[in-house]
Amino acid sequence: MDLTAQIIDAITAWLQTVATALTTAAFGAVGQLIFSTPALDQIPEVQATWSLVQAIANSLFGLAILAAGILVMASGTVESRYSAKLLVTRLALAAIGANASLALTGALIRLDNALVTGLLGADPAAATVSELADIIQSAHPVNQYVTILVALWAAFLALFLVALYIGRDLALLLATVAAPLALATYALPQTDEIARLWLRAFLALLFVQVVQAVLVLIGLQLLRRTDWLGGAASDLISGLMLIALLYLLFKLPFAAFNWAFRQTVHQVPLVQPLVVAARITRGSL
Repeated sequence: MDLTAQIIDAITAWLQTVATALTTAAFGAVGQLIFSTPALDQIPEVQATWSLVQAIANSLFGLAILAAGILVMASGTVESRYSAKLLVTRLALAAIGANASLALTGALIRLDNALVTGLLGADPAAATVSELADIIQSAHPVNQYVTILVALWAAFLALFLVALYIGRDLALLLATVAAPLALATYALPQTDEIARLWLRAFLALLFVQVVQAVLVLIGLQLLRRTDWLGGAASDLISGLMLIALLYLLFKLPFAAFNWAFRQTVHQVPLVQPLVVAARITRGSL
């Protein structure tokens, strides 16, 4: 064997090792994050911060009730009393929601985890992620170049998915802490859209995990049985199907964001400067 072939084989073996290591690490991280949501209501720091926000919300409720009472006594009209009844009803619902929000968010998180476990089994990380990784790592040696490219591509998508889920868990934590103030805004018709927005955002962030679990379940069934493709799938087709699955898992949270906020990520005021900066940087390269 000549020197050129030896160098090519050495580089190929090194790339294969790198691809295997990246795939194992990336898919392991995906398994830890994508199939379970932390019990945020059980974290002492979250409980302490939530209690502080709850106290602020309850202070605002006291001021609102005092203002409503003064308004009714000052005017004394039937219309003002009717408006006061509606306001008191809203205040009661908002107060119950604000003070029970930590228990509510904890119950929803447990429901989300139970749904994912019901779909994928008691240990979805071990059962599903290892199977997805084996699809790449068990490819035929003849197609090692295709295997390396597909493995690297899948590993990078998995790492992006991990970063996205870290952001998703942080957003859930902030939503849990801010829940008393967010739900307190339901007390007034002029501000109740904030409470509705919080509810949509929390549900979208949380239960997108269930939709992703369904997608993983369907994807695994398609990868296990390739009869729908007309026969046994090649390594390339199986790898591309896995990449398509990872891409859809990555895009689903953005679709949930669009549903919750009724706008795309690029339209959010805080994100727009980042988008402009990225375009300028890309244009200068």
